[in-house]
Amino acid sequence: MSTFRVWAPDARAVSLVTAPAGQTGGDTVHDMTPDRRGWWTVDVPSAGHGTDYAFLLDGGAEELPDPRSAWQPAGVHGRSRLVDHSAFTWTDSAWR
Repeated sequence: MSTFRVWAPDARAVSLVTAPAGQTGGDTVHDMTPDRRGWWTVDVPSAGHGTDYAFLLDGGAEELPDPRSAWQPAGVHGRSRLVDHSAFTWTDSAWR
């Protein structure tokens, strides 16, 4: 399960769009819940390494990438992608 958070204090509504990595179509939209400090949150049990995602503000159609994303395979204006850093196999253990 992955928890998604974004700070959007002036938004009236925020949604998260998810899809398997590199897939077009088959998007799933998740409504996010606000707190009093401007953070919006949603838990997505099916999201994991390789899931592409973006945010939608106030019912708009423009997909916005995660400003805190660690992986932007389609560039800074494309969807963000979840990365599991613990899944990386290090090959330089002898490096000093």
